[in-house]
Amino acid sequence: MRLLLDTSDLLAASGSPAGASREVFRLAPANGWELLATPYIIEEVIRNLAALPPAATSAWAELRRALVLMDDIVSLDRPAVFAPSKDRPVLFSALAWADVFLTLDEEDFGGLMGKTFYGLRVVRPGRFLEIERAAGRLAGEQGKT
Repeated sequence: MRLLLDTSDLLAASGSPAGASREVFRLAPANGWELLATPYIIEEVIRNLAALPPAATSAWAELRRALVLMDDIVSLDRPAVFAPSKDRPVLFSALAWADVFLTLDEEDFGGLMGKTFYGLRVVRPGRFLEIERAAGRLAGEQGKT
């Protein structure tokens, strides 16, 4: 399964060793998930990393190695009812490259949260893990059934 991680997820994973965003990285190898990002997302992470504690920079360097970099997609060949925003390329790239778009950004993607966009699932990382666990597809959890 291909997961595109939004800037919000990458910052959360970098800023804290606990939480669903970091757990997605930990569980990805055991579950065969390919973690994706685009240059646009990476640039946003780098620009915002200074707002996090200093340890986040070294965590980001480690997490970055697990990401597959895909091209940014800036337009669609179909109608998109999505308010103009700086994050359109993120959503369009997720649609082009991923099966699931993981985001914590309620401000820009809240209207899509828990729904689909042309078949692309848009969910928070914690909800994604809950869905995978409930479906019996989550491997690699320590001490959990």
